[in-house]
Amino acid sequence: MERSVLEAEIRPLQTKGALNRARQEGKVPAVLYGRGKENLPLMVEARSLRQLLASGGDNALIDLQIKDDGKKPILETVMIKEIQRHLIQKEKMLHVDFIRISMTDRIEVNVQLNFIGEPPGVKEGGVLQILNREVVVKCLPADIPESIPVDLSGLAIGDSVLAESIQLPEGIELITAPDEPLAQVLAPTAEEEPEAAEAAEAAEGVEETPEKAEPDEE
Repeated sequence: MERSVLEAEIRPLQTKGALNRARQEGKVPAVLYGRGKENLPLMVEARSLRQLLASGGDNALIDLQIKDDGKKPILETVMIKEIQRHLIQKEKMLHVDFIRISMTDRIEVNVQLNFIGEPPGVKEGGVLQILNREVVVKCLPADIPESIPVDLSGLAIGDSVLAESIQLPEGIELITAPDEPLAQVLAPTAEEEPEAAEAAEAAEGVEETPEKAEPDEE
């Protein structure tokens, strides 16, 4: 996986109002942590971060260049751990967590699944249900795949594909449970016969005639 460059600057502790003004100016508050080093509060440009995500995805490897008041820039190799977004305006990023990584240490990451092929069961009237759109794998940062293909072309009605069946590149370990289902083809829902349905509705509308009471014997 290619590495991207992102510039950041150390930010002082700020009030909530100051952080909101920074967001309105096109900046995103952030924090860098991990590998036993001190946490660094940062500020990054929202536009640069969006471009990075568009080209590298959530698992992008980032060479973070941190400016510190005219001192020599701090260089850190990082990944994005979490992005907090606006509840309504999803494109608006409120805060970003960066985590330090080593290119020689294996890490666990979530990788998107790419479902390919058309299940024969769907052609027969079945319904394809996607149960999981990503799996967790462990590998070196440079070996993180952009996505993992999942072949659906062998699924008949009632069949499912499990995590253990996906083909992983060499050096990548599956962390997701092997028996975790990723997709399945469900049988079509049987529709009630029109005549039977009409008969049932008619029966519901008929009032039962109460039986006549037998006269009492004198």
